[in-house]
Amino acid sequence: MRVLIVILFLSLSSTAVAETIPCWKNPDTIPETKQIAVLKTHLLPINLETPEQDLKERVSHEDYRFIAIGSFGIDYPGLNNKELLCTYGFRYITGTSDALESKEHGSLIQAFKGYAVKYNTKLEGMLSGK
Repeated sequence: MRVLIVILFLSLSSTAVAETIPCWKNPDTIPETKQIAVLKTHLLPINLETPEQDLKERVSHEDYRFIAIGSFGIDYPGLNNKELLCTYGFRYITGTSDALESKEHGSLIQAFKGYAVKYNTKLEGMLSGK
């Protein structure tokens, strides 16, 4: 009987925990961004000087993913409403990290973070109707 009570408790507690996971942290969340949009924009260049132009180009291909960078985990600079990640997804930029390899690496990450803030903020405003 005790074993049955423990099993019941564990199953109920795991269900409660599963319901409290935000969708952007749930690996089973499938964003609505189509794979063809991802493929079409995968090879587009990134110009750190013009995040607005890069955003315009990607949106023209229906790619509404936010930019994610590495830090002490995954960060979405400039994005306030992380629920949007559940609908549109994100693209993680490999090479961004909090483990710097050189001064140049650190400078490039900082430049890219500034780019991501502008890109994500503009995209969030566009998708939220602001």
